[in-house]
This record gives sequence, C-alpha cells and structure tokens, in this order.
Amino acid sequence: MNMNRLSGRIATLAIVMIFALAHTGHSAYAQSTVAYTYSFDIQQATLPPLFYTDLTYIAHLGAVSAPSVTVNGRAPLSSSYSAATGDLVFTSDQVGAAVISFSAVSAPAGITVNKASLKGNKAWAWSHGMDDNVYLQNQIDLITAKGWRATLFMIGKDVSPTRQESGWIIDQPGLVELIDQGWSVGDHSWSHACGSGQTAAEITKGFAVVQQAVDASNHPDHVVTAFAAPCFDAAYDAPFEALRDGATTLLFNESQGNPLMNVDGADYTSGGETASAMDSTIDKIGRDTGIEASSSGAIATFNWMSANASANRHFWFNTLSHGNQESNLTKVLNSAYSTYGPGGTDELWMAPSDEIYSYLLVRDNTTILVGTLAESGRPTSTATNTATATNTATATNTATGTATNTATATNTATATGTATNTATNTATATNTATATNTATATNTATATNTATGTATATSTTPAQEVPANTHIVLLPLVITP
Repeated sequence: MNMNRLSGRIATLAIVMIFALAHTGHSAYAQSTVAYTYSFDIQQATLPPLFYTDLTYIAHLGAVSAPSVTVNGRAPLSSSYSAATGDLVFTSDQVGAAVISFSAVSAPAGITVNKASLKGNKAWAWSHGMDDNVYLQNQIDLITAKGWRATLFMIGKDVSPTRQESGWIIDQPGLVELIDQGWSVGDHSWSHACGSGQTAAEITKGFAVVQQAVDASNHPDHVVTAFAAPCFDAAYDAPFEALRDGATTLLFNESQGNPLMNVDGADYTSGGETASAMDSTIDKIGRDTGIEASSSGAIATFNWMSANASANRHFWFNTLSHGNQESNLTKVLNSAYSTYGPGGTDELWMAPSDEIYSYLLVRDNTTILVGTLAESGRPTSTATNTATATNTATATNTATGTATNTATATNTATATGTATNTATNTATATNTATATNTATATNTATATNTATGTATATSTTPAQEVPANTHIVLLPLVITP
C-alpha cells in the first residue's frame, strides 16, 4: 500500500468523523420550572361590626413548588401547602385582589379557590362558655394551659370595676386581663332575671358592663356579639331580636336550639345523633350542660363529630359550665387535646363561640371570583451535552524493497447542535493516524482516532424542555491493502 492510498484513507476517516459529529444528536437535558401567578378577586358584602374578620381559603394548585399568596397586597395570617393534596390553605382578613405565585414544570390545569367551612380548614369546632362570674378561675386556668380560649358570660350587677378576688369571683380587672389574652366576654343580663322581668333593659344594662371591660382593655375594638339568656328563657327572644339590629352589637343568643350543629347548612343524622343546620342567618344556638354531670357525653360527641365529618360536613359543638366544674372539664379538655387537638389529629378548632359565629358570618358573605393564570417569568435552566467518537484503523502491508513511510494526520471535528432551549454545544476532536511501512518485512500501520467533546450551556429559556440524550458514535475503519 503506497503513501497516496494511505493518505487518502486517513483523509476519508477525517471526513467521516466530521460528518458523524456534526449530525449526531444534540438535544439537552433540562429540568426547569416556570414561574406562574394565579390572580383572582375576593369580594365581601357589608358586614356588621366584628372583631374576628379572617377567613380561610383552599386553593387547589396541584404539583407546584414554593407557593405564596397575597391578598390586597398583604401576606396571609397563616398558610400551608400540602404536596400530597396539591392544596394551599391560607387565612386572611383582607379582601380585594389576591395573587398566588408558584413555580411548576408545566402550567397546572383546573386551579380552584374555595372558602373553608371552618377556620384552618378544620373538620369540626368546639366552643365553651362559663356563666355567672363565680368560682370560674380554675376552669379558666385549665383551658389556658392548653393554649385555648373560651367565653365568660357575666351578670352585670355583680361585676365590680375594681375588686380583684379571682379566687371566687371575676370582676372588671380580671375580665380586662382575659380580654387582653384573647378571651371573649358575653352578656348574661343585668340581674339574671328568670320567669319575670325579661326586658330589653336587662340585656342592655348587662351589655354596658361588659363593654366597659372591653373599653378598658388593650383591645377596645373587641366587639361583644354573644348574649346568653338566663335560664334558657325564651321570653328574652323578643327583646333580643329588637336590640340585634343596631341598638347593641349583639348578634346571637345562646339559649335556644341544638348545641350540635352542621355548619354546612343541612340537618345530618347518624347513629341516633343529629346535628342541626347552622349558618350565619340563624341567631340562636344551644348550649350543652352535660359536662356538669359527666365528661362522657361531651367526649362521645367529639368522637361522633370526628367519625361523621367529611368534605361536605363540618360540625360545631357548644358547651356550658358554671363554677366548680373543673373535675369533669379536665377530662373533656384532655381528651379533646390529645385525641383531636394539637396533641392528636389536629382536626379540632377550639375557640370562643363569638369567634366561630363571626367566621360563619364572614364566610357566608364572601364571594370568590374566577381567576386567571399567567406565566410570570423565564427561569434559568442548565443543559449538558456529551459526544464521544472513537475510530481505529489498522493496515498490514507487505512490500519488496526498503522504504519507510510515515503519515500523520490531524483532524479537527466541530459539532454544533442547537437544542430546544437554545443551548449551543461544541465538541472538538483531534485525530492522529500514523502509518509505518518497512520493506522486506510485514509493515503495520495503526491509526487510532479519538474524539471526545463535552459542552455545558446555560440558557434563559422557558420550560417545556426536551428530555436528556447522550450520543456515543463508534466509527470502526479497517484499511486493507
């Protein structure tokens, strides 16, 4: 084999390598996300004066990352995202323009935003009230120790503006301290008149005493909305209704009705127990006094609510105790906390009755308008591409005479590929072939050509990237005489 033929073979090898590198795959691996915003409006009808105005929302986003939300330009009071359900649950006391921001590999379909039946999207709620001013401090301490709050319903004439003897009676200084801690106070009339004397003055004079305690607290904006008719006396219904529309801030009466309620607006019966329909148009709720006889009744109701709650059924149970009931209340509190509260499944919302009623009022007067989804940014993605070519040529030649021929070829191959993320990848191959022929012998020419190219590109393109591809090109070439 002469030099010309060998040089021609090597030149052909270089051309083949250039062609192979230029036409092998050049797609990029990119796992990137796009930033999105979902914008919608929250509208609210005119509400009566309220202290509690927050509402919980459930935004179903699907598989996203780093979701956040603002309402009226403000961060929510609380928020949490569950990757398991794809739900962002947030609570806000604002209305107006709402914006949810998040990142996702592709645009999510079917985003929805709904109002939660109860605050924090809890399954059921429990409220507890204590009446008549005296021997209540131990029960107050038990509830406070759980991090919970309740309501004190005060008899107006028995409240001293200065006395501080909480061991046996709660007066204005004690009420102020509890209001500062987030507790609620309610009107239990002026003199606890039952059977006769159920007048509007009984309600308004008792209300004025409670309002004085509010005004003296660090929360003068606290709104007294709860009234508890003494002795569950229905004779208070008419004067209460007359005062409900402006003369006072009172909104509901704890005296009549079922203490077990379904806040999703329909009666529900199961296992001999019925939860009555409840919404913000109803201004009378019942009070369960079973705690004063035994702890078992309230605990059984908790178990029933947990077993029967669903996405379309959320319950509210309202209980009552007077003084010296800490023994049974301790058992009820411990069961609720460790089984269904923060120490258990955390499905329970424990709060004063006026907070729960206010929530229903806000919920029922709030409207969520359909929103729009928009891409809000172009993130950075990284692509890495690798191309490898290895070529080996071996020639064995026999000749007569004496000649030594050496041929060296240096070949440079450049491969340029453009991926869908506009990443440009360059591979450079240097190939050397050496042939040596010796006369009167067997002459061996060996050419080994290796081209390896690795390119890393950074682009600023939106997501919708192609999958990763790595291409290995093997180009064997055998040169024969």
